[in-house]
Amino acid sequence: MQEYRYKPEEVKVKETETKVVNSVGMQMFKVYLWFALGLLITGGVSLGIPNLMVLLANKAQMDVETLGRIYIVMIIVSVILMIPSWIILAVQSCRRNFKLMLTTYLIYAICMGVLVSTLMLVFIGSGQKGINTICTAFLITGGIFLVMGLFGALTKTNLNFFVPVICVIVLGALTISLINIFLHSEMIYWIVEFTIFGVMVLVVAIDTYNIKKIAEKGGLDNPNLAIFCAYQLYTDFIWLFIRIVFYLLIASKHD
Repeated sequence: MQEYRYKPEEVKVKETETKVVNSVGMQMFKVYLWFALGLLITGGVSLGIPNLMVLLANKAQMDVETLGRIYIVMIIVSVILMIPSWIILAVQSCRRNFKLMLTTYLIYAICMGVLVSTLMLVFIGSGQKGINTICTAFLITGGIFLVMGLFGALTKTNLNFFVPVICVIVLGALTISLINIFLHSEMIYWIVEFTIFGVMVLVVAIDTYNIKKIAEKGGLDNPNLAIFCAYQLYTDFIWLFIRIVFYLLIASKHD
């Protein structure tokens, strides 16, 4: 039997393919590091604020009304800061001002942590059951994110094909929601709710797919673009997490 040997050209092609895969993997890894940093900051702030409120109440002897005012101011300031932060992140993604991009991303994550802390105050204040709800929501969100992320990264199908379909579905769902203001149909509400949720789950795969395509072109060597891609995944995760917390809350009321 004739022994098959690699030709020099085939060896070079395989080496090139290996280098490309490794490069894409490293660029994707950097994006997920920034993504994890954003989640870590948001989680730390959202968990730290309830403890800060307790500390102010005990050490500084602040009354509930004063603490409430302080917290409302924090919420308002966070919302105000998030608007220009979103604009800066979008504009700076293709530029080279890394310090501004990083600072804005961190500010956004901190502000989101302040907003998410409202959930923590409610659920942690309700005891062990509330803590279990938050942990369950985080695990479910992480599981969905992992599955859809792998699908987006490994699929050969061009997922951008679904973008126009998603736009039509969302517009249709919003239109039905406006009509349902007058109909007051609970069934229609939940159909629209789960339709939008399903769309957002698919968006995770689409965003991951597009990030991989950017990495294949070497675009994520620009750290600003890498942070912006992490920001997209971060906002997807936060949105899914909040919706899942909401669903678990509704489910617990029916137990």
